[in-house]
Amino acid sequence: MDGLDQALIAALEQDGRATNVELARSLGVSEKTVRLRITRLLTEHGLRVRAHMPVDTSASRMVFLLHTQPGRRFDVAEFLSSRPEVEHVYLATGFSDVLVHAVFADDGAALRFLVDTVESHDGVRATDSCHLIREVGGPALAPDDRHHPEVDKQVLADLMIGPQPAATLDGLLDAICVAVTNGLGADRVLVGVRSDPHARAPILRSRGLSRGYIDALAERIAQGWTPGVVRQVWDTRLHVVLPDARTDRLFEGAHDLVRAEGYVTMMNLPVLYGDSLIATISGYFDDATSLDDDYLSTAQGVADHFAVALARKIGWLPPAL
Repeated sequence: MDGLDQALIAALEQDGRATNVELARSLGVSEKTVRLRITRLLTEHGLRVRAHMPVDTSASRMVFLLHTQPGRRFDVAEFLSSRPEVEHVYLATGFSDVLVHAVFADDGAALRFLVDTVESHDGVRATDSCHLIREVGGPALAPDDRHHPEVDKQVLADLMIGPQPAATLDGLLDAICVAVTNGLGADRVLVGVRSDPHARAPILRSRGLSRGYIDALAERIAQGWTPGVVRQVWDTRLHVVLPDARTDRLFEGAHDLVRAEGYVTMMNLPVLYGDSLIATISGYFDDATSLDDDYLSTAQGVADHFAVALARKIGWLPPAL
């Protein structure tokens, strides 16, 4: 590791919630450099990031105390630790052999997990369960201890008041990604463009999201899966925010992808040309994030700014003279 790696680690230790953009500013480098360095530290040097998340009272949080068949506790623990609903698995002695902490969208999902996954395992002899009501003690968490993204007005001004939009569709999509991450302070972004009014699969462009997430999402869309959040954007032509996409019913069917990718809050913006929705812009935040009305108004304004240029690039409008 060189001096920049060490400075980056020190900055993360000081503020583990800092975005890549904030880290880049403090270190005097580009956001891309920070992102690549963090990836290398994770893959080559064993960097690990741990976070304490506030308890989400809208979800069903459960603890299962398992009694296993003789000699099967390790098999059971390894099996359950691979489940996307499970946050922690502990080997124990005394009253139970394995302790499981899991989070579900609602009590019905928790019951299905208990019956279909836990009790059906041939290594589980008996199970006790309990709800987690609220956290008492531990690190103090304010009621609104949520991240508030910082809008960089200079970045947005350079993109929206500066030179005309990029000459190619790829260039325009890249400009949108820069506006959402560098300008609106999102950690990641995904742009889905309807190449024509009847297109089934959108054109996707992302920044900060893993290839595995994009491929899995595209595959589910190609198979006909349309998440409720997308349908709501299409139906209402309004933005939709998921404070916690890991458990929100509007993103049911992709909770496993959200947890694997590691983001929490999701913002979805319609890109409209007249009454026609030509694209959606999704911003992702790695921390539980509060998006107030002023922020969302600014974000929607960014989406609106790119609408006409995007309609021209995909052929919905004739080229500008």
